[in-house]
Amino acid sequence: MRRQLILLIAALVAFASAAVIHATGRGGIDLAATSASQWVQNARANAEDLSRMRNARMVQRFRRLGLLVPVPAATSWYYLYRIPARFHYLRPWARLFLNRLGREYHARFGARLRVTALLRTVRYEEYLDRRNANAAPASGGDRSSHLTGATLDISKRFMSPAEEDWMRRVLFGLRRRSVLYAIEEFYQPCFHVMVYRNYLGYVREISSSPRRRTEAAARFGPS
Repeated sequence: MRRQLILLIAALVAFASAAVIHATGRGGIDLAATSASQWVQNARANAEDLSRMRNARMVQRFRRLGLLVPVPAATSWYYLYRIPARFHYLRPWARLFLNRLGREYHARFGARLRVTALLRTVRYEEYLDRRNANAAPASGGDRSSHLTGATLDISKRFMSPAEEDWMRRVLFGLRRRSVLYAIEEFYQPCFHVMVYRNYLGYVREISSSPRRRTEAAARFGPS
């Protein structure tokens, strides 16, 4: 069953990539969302056995089990913007990604990432869906991946063109590495990123030796 899910993900990613290349007429750096984007994320969530958070009680149970970890409201390299305190959680590998990306962004540009979405519950997603036509549904094959706790949104507001280009290049490289799925939203200008569980292995790999770290940074970006 899991093998079938992985094959489905590969097919969906190939479809999404082909759609992007067709739309742009080139195979360059492009994170535009496609009609398959939500399905890719949900197929991956299913393959990784990621539960969707139904309510606050479930969030707290997962927190006690260590399946969700707290995210500080502000650090030296990122801050959370208008995210209710009860949703300041991510999967451990997604928080690791945010910490590493935020440090590198701050080191390069002297600025902090503006994070506008983390974990959501089904109940909260239903609330957003009623208020915002661009919000993903809370159920079905195209439901929001924020329900898994593996996804975060990084705002493009206040980013310079150079900062946006750097972020786009890093996320595109990591997406090619198949350790995350990133798309660029425009109605609500942000980078939407679902981090895969195997990001943990990727970090161990590039941390194991200076040579591998340099090669990974050259091929896929520094994060």
